[in-house]
Amino acid sequence: MKHIDNDTTAAIATGISGSATIIHFSQTWQPVAAFVLAIVGIVSGMFAIIYYARKIKQLNGKGK
Repeated sequence: MKHIDNDTTAAIATGISGSATIIHFSQTWQPVAAFVLAIVGIVSGMFAIIYYARKIKQLNGKGK
């Protein structure tokens, strides 16, 4: 037997509970994600420094 009011209330409660869960996990894992993204930024910066150092050497005629 279906009760329209109860189904609507259950759907709203499920939506609130689900969104609260997602918000909680995003706040919990935010420092870990920030750390990983910081490491990716540092590594990409190091590769950029190496790339531009090699290009400058090539322009000056000292490279390959």
